[in-house]
Amino acid sequence: MESDQTEPRAAGGGRPRSPRIHKAILKAAVDLVLERGFRAISMDDIATRAEVGRMTIYRRWCNKAAIIMDAFVARVDPGTLFVPARSYTESIRLQMRSMARLFRGKDGALIRTLLAEAQFDARLAIELRDRWTMPRRKMAVAYFEQGIAGGFLRADVDPNAMIDILYAPLYYRLQMGTGPLSDAYVDEVFDHAMKGLGRG
Repeated sequence: MESDQTEPRAAGGGRPRSPRIHKAILKAAVDLVLERGFRAISMDDIATRAEVGRMTIYRRWCNKAAIIMDAFVARVDPGTLFVPARSYTESIRLQMRSMARLFRGKDGALIRTLLAEAQFDARLAIELRDRWTMPRRKMAVAYFEQGIAGGFLRADVDPNAMIDILYAPLYYRLQMGTGPLSDAYVDEVFDHAMKGLGRG
């Protein structure tokens, strides 16, 4: 079992800096959630799986929801960004495809578990809203506002409504398993939506 005591400490005697231990803890947290579910695990379980001391965990996080969200955001954030493409609207399509790819794999299983468990755990619900849902919406609103200002989207488009139109179908399939989250499905959702949202 490892301890922060063997790792370099931050200047001024603050929290120890150990990327290796930090990564091991986050991996352990994700693995346990996928194996047992969020409610069935404790911070001590995470410490045991990561092979670190209990105090190593408690010095870094105040509750297990914070650990899981650190792990979750670190894994999925890169796949939610808008990237340059041959056109503004094509960048939206590609971003939706990237999210669907995440949803199809292990990260999708993690997202599905967290969304379900958040219905029963207030701390997790707050962490999920503050660190995943709202930052993603803020990013998308800003990007869609750029599209409106640039003349790529209709001037009367509500960016928040646009988010719901484009992404709700992906989350529905993720949660309900009504069909594959394929690129073809993403394209169909995107193409139908843009008939009403785009400038034509």
